[in-house]
Amino acid sequence: MLGFKNKNFDDANIKNPPTDDSFPIINTLFENNNEINVDILSLTILDLINKDQIKSEITLDESYDVGKKLTPGDMEVMKNITLRIANKGELKTSESLALKLLKTMNKNKKFNLKQMAKQSNNSSIANKFEKDFLELIKAFKNENDFDGKNYKDIMENGKFTHNGKEIKKDWSNFRDYLKSNDLTSRYPPESAEENSSQIIYAACFDIEKDALKLRENNTNITEFIDKDGYKLLNIIFNNALSNVTEKRKGDGIFYGLFKKFLNRLKQL
Repeated sequence: MLGFKNKNFDDANIKNPPTDDSFPIINTLFENNNEINVDILSLTILDLINKDQIKSEITLDESYDVGKKLTPGDMEVMKNITLRIANKGELKTSESLALKLLKTMNKNKKFNLKQMAKQSNNSSIANKFEKDFLELIKAFKNENDFDGKNYKDIMENGKFTHNGKEIKKDWSNFRDYLKSNDLTSRYPPESAEENSSQIIYAACFDIEKDALKLRENNTNITEFIDKDGYKLLNIIFNNALSNVTEKRKGDGIFYGLFKKFLNRLKQL
């Protein structure tokens, strides 16, 4: 396992993110092998909830985990998770596009996840979703100076440089910290804000529920993750892409993820 050989692994510095790169770029480079998928949208939404640009209202007390297939219980949970777009203050282009995408998809600034799931079955809405999502990808690449193969001195021609490999190890160490009971107990987040940030970083590596089990559920983000909101967003967005009438080649998007969930959504 990467990480345990790092000299700082048993040091308080392990709790510090190795770089200040954006959540979507971390997910793209270090979790998804340089491939772009709907995670970049879901992570942007998590960050916007954390910044109070999107209000998350949840009327469900118990923790919830989505299983291998969507069930009526999942639909009920989605009905009890409402998002409301606040849209205040300055935003990055990608953030503005994410909010525009949500408003276009839902035809409203306030909606619950079940309503959005229903909309994702509509081919007309799905086509608009894809168009907006492609614009988001362009903004994501421009903001991060990432062309799909090159990024800073970390990646060159689609491969990690020597420095990139070292940084990947550092991120692997941080990922191990996020899901380690021992390390989290020794070096816990020192504030609710740091707790939320760590949970979003965990979502970059698809270990957000594992990380939350070791941390307090004390913010809007942790409550959203507690109900498996990040996973539900990815399922809904992938369903929208699966309903696009004409798939474009060479757009850099993963199509067909979460297939085991999509048929159930089509029955909504």
